[in-house]
Amino acid sequence: MTTLAKEKVETHDVSEDVGQAYGEWFFNYMKIFGRRLFEWFMVYMFGYYSVSFGWLMAPLLFLVLRDKRAKEKKIKFDIIRAIANADEKDILQEFQRFANLPSWVTFPDMERVEWLNKIIRQLWPYAGHYVKDLCKYSIEPSLRTALEEYKLSGFQFEKIILGDTPPRFSGVKVYDDTSRHEIIMDMDVAYAGDCKFEVSVSKFKMGIKDLRICGKMRVVMKPLVKQIPLVGGLQVFFLNNPDVDFNLIGLADVFDMPGLSDILRSIVTDQIGYMMVLPNRYPIQLVEDIDVVELKCPLPAGVIRIHVIEAHNLMKKDVGIMGMGKSDPYCILHLGAQKFQTKTINNTINPKWDFCCEFLTDVIRSQEIDIEVFDFDDTPGKNDFLGRANLDVQEIWKSGEIDMWVPLSDAKSGRLHIRATWLELSDSAPALDLQLEEIRALQNTTKNPLHSAVLMVWVDSAKKLNHTPDPFVRLHVGNTKHETTVRQRTNDPVFEEGFSFLVRNPKTQELQVEVVDQKTNTVQGKLELDLNMLLKEKNLEIVSEDYSLSGASGGLAAIKLSLTLRILKTALKTDDGDGGPKEKDVPPPAKVEERKPSVETTLEEVMSSAASPLMHMLPSATDNSSLRHRPSVSNSGMHGLGRIELSVKYGPRNNLVVVVHQVQGLQKEEDGELPDPYVKLYLLPDRSKDSKRKTDVIKDECNPKFDERFEYAVSPNELTHRRLEVSVINKKGLLFLQRSSTMGQIHMDCGLLDAEKVTQWYDLAPAMDEEEE
Repeated sequence: MTTLAKEKVETHDVSEDVGQAYGEWFFNYMKIFGRRLFEWFMVYMFGYYSVSFGWLMAPLLFLVLRDKRAKEKKIKFDIIRAIANADEKDILQEFQRFANLPSWVTFPDMERVEWLNKIIRQLWPYAGHYVKDLCKYSIEPSLRTALEEYKLSGFQFEKIILGDTPPRFSGVKVYDDTSRHEIIMDMDVAYAGDCKFEVSVSKFKMGIKDLRICGKMRVVMKPLVKQIPLVGGLQVFFLNNPDVDFNLIGLADVFDMPGLSDILRSIVTDQIGYMMVLPNRYPIQLVEDIDVVELKCPLPAGVIRIHVIEAHNLMKKDVGIMGMGKSDPYCILHLGAQKFQTKTINNTINPKWDFCCEFLTDVIRSQEIDIEVFDFDDTPGKNDFLGRANLDVQEIWKSGEIDMWVPLSDAKSGRLHIRATWLELSDSAPALDLQLEEIRALQNTTKNPLHSAVLMVWVDSAKKLNHTPDPFVRLHVGNTKHETTVRQRTNDPVFEEGFSFLVRNPKTQELQVEVVDQKTNTVQGKLELDLNMLLKEKNLEIVSEDYSLSGASGGLAAIKLSLTLRILKTALKTDDGDGGPKEKDVPPPAKVEERKPSVETTLEEVMSSAASPLMHMLPSATDNSSLRHRPSVSNSGMHGLGRIELSVKYGPRNNLVVVVHQVQGLQKEEDGELPDPYVKLYLLPDRSKDSKRKTDVIKDECNPKFDERFEYAVSPNELTHRRLEVSVINKKGLLFLQRSSTMGQIHMDCGLLDAEKVTQWYDLAPAMDEEEE
């Protein structure tokens, strides 16, 4: 090609680029001009027709708030997605900058599993078919039923795209003190994917994208078998409700605003809880010849009876005249997917609820009861948050019963008075009468229904139904209802699903069973079983029994059920040091025996009196000797100042939990007047206002009982450098005439806590540093 031809081609290309650039500039300019012209025209029309200024500002304010909300969520999703796609070193560097470390960094027993994340990243593109089947056949029917309560019908998935970002596991813990027939593994999972789900509801199309799920997942491999794959089945579930968030697309984007979007999120969260948040599990059977009942419907570990008695000094959210406002408080209690709510007490910061509820408990370790306090507000919007409290299930199991004041976290003030009792499951029928008597006594203080037994129902199969239906089974006990999944086009459906019911009185209640055709909503047959018959059976159970269904045409339809009844049994226990419960023994009152002095006793007393000043001067000596649990001659302790009962434990949420139970043997004042004691705590070396905790003052008492709980947020590495100072103070007098003197004190090395001896008695020693209160 000649030079002239090349120059012509280049000139032609440049001219085309200039023309294209000019065209794009002109198009963008006209687009901006048209938008501004439309805005000016709308302002002119508002003024021409004398429309109120509020009609112009309301949509403008809505658009600004909506845009701000979308930007905040986009930043949050971008951060989490960047973390999910980053390498391990980058994650550590970023997390260390903000001191928000994942659990495998702060807990030595949580292990890093970068190898697992690499495997999941490789397998993620192949997981689409499994997730699609899961959504179509498991999630879709449940969501369809849930949305029908809101008059929304015809729910179905139109498009399911998982995206390129897989879930990430930040830490894994495998327990080594379990049964030899099972393996228990906890996993911290976080998913912030670029997925996209499009659905249709009532002929309207909508969807969600950028789904985010964070929580602690447990995988139970059970039972272990002798053939490959060595594991008979898996149980996958979340210990507590995971944190769920997502963005709405399509028609649903119009409802992405506070109030309406909260309803949609609650529906999705409830469905996740219905599928795989305790007590619900997602079972996966790997081997044919195993006990399916044990895999899909295991026996609960017990029942926790919670009594929310009252609250004190809650925050004031309803500001009144001259700032003298109150609150309208109520509580919401969560244990996994189970939820209860107290009534609302109006216009008070010291409410008394006397509310009782009972939680079915399947897992003892690593699960907590979450109690949130809110201020009810009649106006639309979210109720004001007043604080939260947490109770460790394992602590309740060990103690048998706890009764204490728990301070509210995430709040400026407030505390809850809570009583929690662990109820065991017994297969002894005579235990029922004792539990019924106990319930009658509790019903005098609370009107909430209490239960005396747990009923497990295993729905195996049905046979010889009519007209080839789409059957499912509906079960009723009292006001509680459960339903199996639907089996398509069969007269002999196999369900293999189990359910648990809390029963008020097995002597008077019955189990109602109905087989229903989903297509026509007609009952194919029904069955009523008197629970009193189970009390006469061996071990209170009936295994694989066929029952004829009444009302079925032909009279040949039957259903196969297995029934197990367990009586709730209250046993007050105490932590005996071996990590498990035992019956609480009430010690007889201490007696001081008179004895003649001997050479040995005289020498012992001289040595102890001589060692007291040395122990007072050396903290290490105090930590290793005077703080040990040992019998005292009297309630006055070794130093004659009394003794204090404490429970000190390092919790799973990086928190040091201190429960002040009681003090005994305090001395009277010189004039014989009784003291007004309270207990003050410091987490040394930080002797500041943030480190100080105080109990209430008990008037005129030498043996005060507090039962108050306190928490300190402290990392495991920092715990070894901390010491807990507990002082008993006498706050006698009025206002400026109060004389706050330290009656006794102990110091405890937090790095030497014994996890097997949580509750102990400690002898009070003279104060090391007298401080005026």
